[in-house]
Amino acid sequence: MHAATATATPAFATATNTGMSTTDRSSSSSAKTGNLLSRFAGNFGRAPSRLFSSSSRKRSISISSVLSFPRESIISSSASSSSSHSDDSVHQKSSTNLSSRHFSTALKASTSSGGSKLSSSRAQAAIKLLPSYLIDARAITQYSPSTPEGALQLSVAENQLAELPVKGMVDIMEDTTKAVSGVDTVGKKEMKLVDVLSQLASSNIARSSDEDAVNIFERDMIYYQPTQGVPSLRTAMANYLQDLLVSPTHPSLSTTFNPDNIVMGAGCNAVLENLCMCLANPGDAVLIPTPYYAAFEFDLVARAECHIVPVNTFNHQDGEVPSCKVPIAPEFYYPNKSSLDAGYQRAIDETGRAPRVLLLSHPNNPLGICYPPHVMEECIDWCRDKEVHLISDEIYAGSVHRKERSTGEEEGKPTFVSAMALGGSDTATTSSTNAGLGLGPYIHLVYALSKDFALSGLRVGVAYTENEEILMPLQKLNDLCQISSQTQLLVERMLCANAVMGDDDMSQKFVNVYLKANQDNVRARCDKLHSSLDELGIPYLRADSGLFVWMDFREFLTNLPTGITEATESIESKRQRERQLYLSLMKEYGLLFTPGMSMRNERAGFFRCVFTAASDEEFELGLVRLRKFVDEMRK
Repeated sequence: MHAATATATPAFATATNTGMSTTDRSSSSSAKTGNLLSRFAGNFGRAPSRLFSSSSRKRSISISSVLSFPRESIISSSASSSSSHSDDSVHQKSSTNLSSRHFSTALKASTSSGGSKLSSSRAQAAIKLLPSYLIDARAITQYSPSTPEGALQLSVAENQLAELPVKGMVDIMEDTTKAVSGVDTVGKKEMKLVDVLSQLASSNIARSSDEDAVNIFERDMIYYQPTQGVPSLRTAMANYLQDLLVSPTHPSLSTTFNPDNIVMGAGCNAVLENLCMCLANPGDAVLIPTPYYAAFEFDLVARAECHIVPVNTFNHQDGEVPSCKVPIAPEFYYPNKSSLDAGYQRAIDETGRAPRVLLLSHPNNPLGICYPPHVMEECIDWCRDKEVHLISDEIYAGSVHRKERSTGEEEGKPTFVSAMALGGSDTATTSSTNAGLGLGPYIHLVYALSKDFALSGLRVGVAYTENEEILMPLQKLNDLCQISSQTQLLVERMLCANAVMGDDDMSQKFVNVYLKANQDNVRARCDKLHSSLDELGIPYLRADSGLFVWMDFREFLTNLPTGITEATESIESKRQRERQLYLSLMKEYGLLFTPGMSMRNERAGFFRCVFTAASDEEFELGLVRLRKFVDEMRK
């Protein structure tokens, strides 16, 4: 092993002088990332029914009590246990009083008279919920043509490949029934996503629910809209989700998404927060398999006041976790009944009651892989048996860039199978005209256009539930995060439009053509990173979805003290060793990755690389810097 040491002089300065061309796009991408980081870091008794949260229940834990306590205390102490193999027993001590003691102490501190008169304690404490790497990223000079010595931002999940032309597509057609035959496509350039949106935004083609043409801004658009989204948009979204999540793997399934059960809100984090507020009471536990998207801790705690319990999986699989330089198989990250049962008990120990929610990221962020169907089915069955709500976050469902599994017993089978397809039933009965998917009250979905279409700026999120008890509360909470009427019209047009290809073919939906082109681009970029890691001998998870690769840098951590192993290493030691390596990568080699410990990984030394967060030139420069880092660390 090697010690990752920090120096004042950037060792990567020479790596930037490679004769590589730079573009204005590099500068604009750095500015965009800077704006995103600034936004993140500078603005911030059991209910009678198990189907929804109790609005009348007295809140025993105030939000200020949650937020005023340090970030580590808003999650289960399992993330702070001295060793992963002891996480099932360490919580037994004083379990009854653990949560109440922590929260009551924080509450006393948050309501003391010594606080600021200019702001509330919960406002000041909100930023404590944010991952430290976001603060670190703001403090360092980022790469641009004018600052070639700056760090490359490869930690924020954005997709610059979305700016590329859509292969073979030269025009967009909103209503093929009114299209003039023989559309002239000769000499037209391939369109980009921004071209499509610009054209759709200035269109006056009638909505699918209307016969008359509409202006860019219609009279009724200035008034209040249905809080859950206009009916025509929800219908278009239901059709899109059916084609994306159900039809590819379950084409014979007769049940469909019910537009009346869709709630459209301002981003995935907004609809996820609202969904948890409807399903869980303040202080109720949400189980999340590790590692997980770091911002879940802000999204679920800041206002929904949930108590996060990380579900560790390594010690609930067959075999030993391999040491550094040997890849950890994806199976070690799969949740199963054993790991979920352990998480369930920890939730009881720490909150005094059973957990209310299991949150799955599928496809998984940060792992870049999909859970196999048998894993999802086991989770669905476990949730229904325990009466725990399963929320499947499928925001990367359209970014599955390897459609078939290439190894194991499931080789050749679909890589991604949605919880909506696995949890549905053809035999569902309901009094409603549209029975929906037959999910029942315990299976829910969140989705957004932020990743698959790189439209994080439009703020379009989707929650889907067939739990009738929470539908009205969910719609009402959406008052606080509605999508603007003009954005709704634009998105509806995008979902309904057909692509015009260079051969005059107008039969394909634009969204299908775009997703296919984007998946090809993402896969090609991912393959380059895989090849580079293979050449360097760095273990990683072979990504099949999402915008990132999960890399194993344990080899480059400082050595453990004699007698201490990875399995027995304390959480504080893990954080210190990983942070030392993280800062070395960032400050000495100009590589800003997402550190695994910020995502509650069970071992130190893992990093998420967002390979789509850079232009072609920046990505190639990142590979040069990575090779320089590896070469120097192995000397």
